[in-house]
Order: sequence, then C-alpha cells, then structure tokens
Amino acid sequence: MQIIKPYVVSNANLLSDLYNWGPNTGIANSTPMIIPQTKTQTLPNGGGTYNAAGTSAITPAPIFTGAKPTTQAAPKTTGPVTNSFTPTPGVNYDKYKDPKTGKIMTPEEYAIYLGNKVPKGNGEITNYAGDALTNPNQTAEELNARATTLNNSRNDIATGTTDPYKVGNQSGIAYSPQELKAIENAYAGVYDPALQDVFARLKTTQEAEKAKADLEAAKELKIFSTNEAIRQWRATTGTTPSATGAGGKEKSRFTQTQLNNGAINAGLSMSTFDSLDDDIKNFYINPPMAVNGEDKKVPIYENFAEDYASVLAGDLSAEQLSSEISSSSLSPAVKQYFISQIPAEPEEKEGWIKRVWGAITGN
Repeated sequence: MQIIKPYVVSNANLLSDLYNWGPNTGIANSTPMIIPQTKTQTLPNGGGTYNAAGTSAITPAPIFTGAKPTTQAAPKTTGPVTNSFTPTPGVNYDKYKDPKTGKIMTPEEYAIYLGNKVPKGNGEITNYAGDALTNPNQTAEELNARATTLNNSRNDIATGTTDPYKVGNQSGIAYSPQELKAIENAYAGVYDPALQDVFARLKTTQEAEKAKADLEAAKELKIFSTNEAIRQWRATTGTTPSATGAGGKEKSRFTQTQLNNGAINAGLSMSTFDSLDDDIKNFYINPPMAVNGEDKKVPIYENFAEDYASVLAGDLSAEQLSSEISSSSLSPAVKQYFISQIPAEPEEKEGWIKRVWGAITGN
C-alpha cells in the first residue's frame, strides 16, 4: 500500500504569493479582505488536491489496491438480435445454433435449415432419376404423365397438404406459420430440378415426335403413291402378286406374327405395311440376304439404305444404283418400291420404273 506523506508548505512558497495577495497588496486594514475565486490545484507526486478558498484543506489522492478497474462491459444477450426477433428470457437456444458459424439462427434461418435437411431421396425423385437413365426414350405421353405427378406432389408439399417425411406440419413441432412455410418451400424445392429436367425432356421429345410424325406422313403419302403406281402397272402388264395370287385379291397367306415382323423390318406402321403389295410384304417378311461393305451377310434392304446414303454423299450415282436394282432378281413391284426411294429427280425415277415394267412385256 502506498502511504501519502503530508505536504508541507514552506515559507518560500506562501499561498499568498501564489495568488498575489497579502501585506504588499496596498489594501487598508479597515477594508475587508476579498479572496478572489480560486481553482482546485493538484499537488505533485500524488499528493492530492487543494483549493485556497475556504479552509484550504488538502484532499488526499484515492489509494487503490490491486488492478485498476476497467469500464464494465454491457451485459451479453442470449439469442439472436434482429429487427424481427427478440429472444425469450430463460429459453435455451443451443439447438438453434448454426453448425458452421456457431451463431444462433433467426426463426427464418432455422426453418430453411430444417427444410434443407429434408431427405433428397424421395421415392418419386429417385424413381424418376433411375427412369431417366434406364429409359431415356420415354414418349411425350409418358413424360407428360410423369411431369403431372411430380408437379402435383410438389404442390401438395408446398401447401402442407402432404408431409411424406413428417418434417413439417406432421413433425409434432409447434412451428410458427412463417417457419412452417419456409420448411414446406424448401421441402418442395427438392422436386424443382426433376421438374425442370422432365419438362425439358418433354419439349425435346415432343419436337422429335412431331418431326417423326411429319416424316411418317410424307413417307406414307409416298408409299400410297407407289402402291397406286404398282397397281396400274400390274393392270397394264397383266402380272399378279406372287405372294397371294391373282390381283392380290385373295386372302393373304401371311400370319399376323409375320406381318408384325415385316412391319418392324420395313420401319412402317402396321396399317401402312398392310397396304403394301404382297410381293413387297414378302420381301420384308422373308428378306433375301447379301454381303455388305464389311463382308457381313445382311438383309438386302439394309444394303439399299447404305446405297441411298452413298448417293446423297456423292459416292454412288443414282443411275448406277437404279441399274443394279433393275438387274437384280427381285420382283417388279419390289424393284419399283426401292427405285422410287432413290434420291433423284421424279422424271428420272419414272423412266427407270418404266423400263422395269416394260421388260415384262418387251416394250
């Protein structure tokens, strides 16, 4: 403990000299002395303070033991301090701490946190993901049905109608409406990527199916025209289909299974395939074989498809392909069918087909 020693005022430093008043001021003894207003003075070396006014007593400096006190900190608050949330006294907010930051979350943040913990493997989502990989060529009708189901499920969750994982209104927790809505929105958001994907696939599939339908329509129109031309040539030349008898009017000798297989080989619908001349049907049902460019034995109609591609690429002339078909042992109807598909001008193909049928009559 520090002891403050008394401070002694010496004659060499009289208080009257410090304040310039005393015997030498020229003031008459009969006149009352007026002591001017003084200021509090601090003595050196921690000697305290004094003021000449009044009794001029010296006030000792305060004596402290131990550390010097510091300014008291403001009391800490529990829970988050936000514009929209005031913590309830006595409530333990430990479970509301963000595991990443350690800070207590607001109710909105906590609701989103819970919503994000919802299992991302809902059966519908995992089933869709699996189907998208194993069956990528679903039809527009199938994809539209899947999109409808997913969208309905998402909306049911977002509105609280259903709670499959019991994390929302069926969790048993008394969430506020704001908290519950945040959870339901986060929960329903699991469906959003799947919905975006299925709608994108649906659009692509619809466009592809329309293009295919347009191509099929053009192909059927072309086949109808070819069938009509074959019937006219048969009437002119007196030839009959070798598969069914005179005029093709007799009941077909093909079974339904054979017709189905023939339609698949021809890449045609059953109704279109059924409209073909019976010689052409037989060609696809019992296709003759030939060696392709890789020395592999394949149905001749596969070779024709390669030949058409070669004509388009400029590697084979349309005239040469027509000659090869005309000189084959195929029936006139089959020759006409494949010559009519050669990428060439209609007038050229008409002349090649006329030579095919003219060879029968010698004209």
